[in-house]
Amino acid sequence: MVSSVGRTALAACAAIHARISRPRKLRYFRSVDEETQDAVGLTAHPLTGYTEGFDGVGRWRRLALGALEDLLRTPCVPKDADSRFWGRTGMVGVLPVPEDLLPVPEPESASLLALCLSPLRDELGLDVAVESMKAVAMGSAGLFVALEMGLRWLDDGVLDRCLIVVADSYLTPLPLLRLSRERRLKWDGQPVGLMPGEAGVGFLLERETHAVRRGASPLARILAVATGRESSPGSGARHFSGVALGSCVRDALGRSAAPLPFSGDIHVDLNGESWRSRQWGGALARLRDGLAEPRIHTVASSVGDTGCASAALGLCQAVHGLCWGHARSNPCLVVSSADDGAVGCVAVQGMGAPIRALFMGRRAG
Repeated sequence: MVSSVGRTALAACAAIHARISRPRKLRYFRSVDEETQDAVGLTAHPLTGYTEGFDGVGRWRRLALGALEDLLRTPCVPKDADSRFWGRTGMVGVLPVPEDLLPVPEPESASLLALCLSPLRDELGLDVAVESMKAVAMGSAGLFVALEMGLRWLDDGVLDRCLIVVADSYLTPLPLLRLSRERRLKWDGQPVGLMPGEAGVGFLLERETHAVRRGASPLARILAVATGRESSPGSGARHFSGVALGSCVRDALGRSAAPLPFSGDIHVDLNGESWRSRQWGGALARLRDGLAEPRIHTVASSVGDTGCASAALGLCQAVHGLCWGHARSNPCLVVSSADDGAVGCVAVQGMGAPIRALFMGRRAG
């Protein structure tokens, strides 16, 4: 992981767990107070000293590269020269919605691969076949679609593993202007809204038997992934009832065989916007028989709203909590919803306390 509070997964997750935050004023973007017409600064969560000078596709690749470089430094991941390993690996890139990535009409999937994933693969020197690469550009729910795709590949025996990379930035002109027009940014004159952030996250999804056979130590097990879509509120308004979100949570809980009522950890992408709070409240109302005061985590409190990377940050934080014993429950849930009503939930289970040794050895090195 790379984020505003750490440039490795271990450092970032520890900082988020400790509720560390590094917000700062943006010098290059200001909002206008409608009453006074004064320009006011916007507070955000940038990766200072890391993403300056990068925009659009370049910024996505910068964040994705940082996340995958962190992943490739993990002892259980083979070197980039291992063509047999990477030749049996798929690659899924979860990208922002196209209008936040390029100032042109929505590109074809092949264009996204050529612009984002192929250069990233080449820079890392990974021998991943072109036909085993896919791009998912659908906002915050993209991670769940990528997980479902990767799990299908593994179940069908098409590939042995799947590399999932998720990155997004709300700190470039295109998303900032869009969010400003939609009056969704939080600033002094508008206390209800989101604080923009940016992050990159990478995961290696693999069959447990394959991982153990090559001497790797899996960090967590994906028990269930559920996706859905809220009914359209019409006219572009975000007034989702939470029915689909609640169904995803209920489905994930049922397939994970978690004890009910569930009182464990749920990582939610609440970001300060009222429509997300209403949607989550609607979901909770429909889940009252299956939940018993779960512990809610909101990663945006530390790093801001990171767009399509928000669910991936939640999953990384959930795995960190399970590995280090911070989690109240095993399994944990990660929940997210996109601006267009797409929703998803994943249930993740820890593999046991010995996994800590992997992190400790890496930190000492």
